[in-house]
Amino acid sequence: MRAEPSASSRAIWLLLAAFYFCVVLSNRSNAAETEFTDWTPRELALIQSLSLSQLRPPPPSPSNRYADNPSAASLGRAIFNDARFSANGKVSCATCHRQDYGFTDDLPRGLGIGVANRRTMPIVAMAYQKWFFWDGRADSLWSQTLGPLENPVEHGIDRHQVQQLVSLHYAEPYRQVFKGDPTSQPVNQVFANTGKALAAHVRTLMPQTTRFDYYADTLPGQTNGTDILTKSEKPGLRLFVGQAKCVNCHNGPMLTNGEFHHSGTPANGEPDPGRGAAFDALEATEFWFFGKWSDADPDVNSDHIRFLDRDTHKYAGTFKTPSLRSVADRPPYMHNGTFTSLAQVLNNYRTVSGSPLADEIFHGGLSDRDLIDLEAFLGTLSSNSNQIHN
Repeated sequence: MRAEPSASSRAIWLLLAAFYFCVVLSNRSNAAETEFTDWTPRELALIQSLSLSQLRPPPPSPSNRYADNPSAASLGRAIFNDARFSANGKVSCATCHRQDYGFTDDLPRGLGIGVANRRTMPIVAMAYQKWFFWDGRADSLWSQTLGPLENPVEHGIDRHQVQQLVSLHYAEPYRQVFKGDPTSQPVNQVFANTGKALAAHVRTLMPQTTRFDYYADTLPGQTNGTDILTKSEKPGLRLFVGQAKCVNCHNGPMLTNGEFHHSGTPANGEPDPGRGAAFDALEATEFWFFGKWSDADPDVNSDHIRFLDRDTHKYAGTFKTPSLRSVADRPPYMHNGTFTSLAQVLNNYRTVSGSPLADEIFHGGLSDRDLIDLEAFLGTLSSNSNQIHN
């Protein structure tokens, strides 16, 4: 007669059986998560083109000879964080461009001395852009940094006050960088140089690698990808590069083409002409590409100005395409901050798709499930979502 197993033996077998079934169920769950149709060669090429690993070093800034000068960047960083450069002594560049919020803020419209008429733009990777502000009214990063200083609802000071503040608090580092005395140089020269130092700092602000980037970089040679993205995020990525045509405007490693488009955003007050009213402002300042204080050679570096499309009717109501990197972390959205969630943005795109105010949006045929998947994918573009999901 066969002996019955002891109580301790039965306990061991029960534990082993339980472990076996947990492993099987876990593997089935993971298999379901990672099950996905193979990417086509076109999709694969587009996905890989969006990876941060494809981002090249920043191009030179021809109108700012100090753009990549570390000492200029150090001076610019100090001024960027200095609230003394404001009428009330409480507003610095960092007040609206918060490092803890993707170098923007959480308000529908920027708040400095007063309330601005547009949302604060994120400034990460501005070194790769050629037009600045929502309407592109500045043609260089250093020119852009000067606008808020003299804007009455942002910093609320003028260039004379900038010269005084630089002379009082930053005279020595200014001399080291610009080889001149801020107390005796012309006020416009000191003002322009301050902008160039600020731009040198902003050029150092770069994005971080995200879960999407890890996924894109694992794809070469693989058929079904990996389990880095979930079963909702992968279809969202497919929509992004395919049917929804998001990649038409949000392309390259920074997920923006840096151009201007109709987005069908509700006016939420007075209509905003956007890019359509920016061309006069572009040349109304001394601090533009062809101005006295530019370091550029206009015969060599000026193609983006020389061949500028100035069709004000075509660009009426258009706004610059923002980068989608870390987009899920920085609501509200659009140039006027009218949407508080990405779900609202995507639903509006579906509603206005194909209308005269959104002729470059192709979300009309997307289902509710598609919008959920798209939003899920957008979440993978944030560096704080780097934990691999299973």
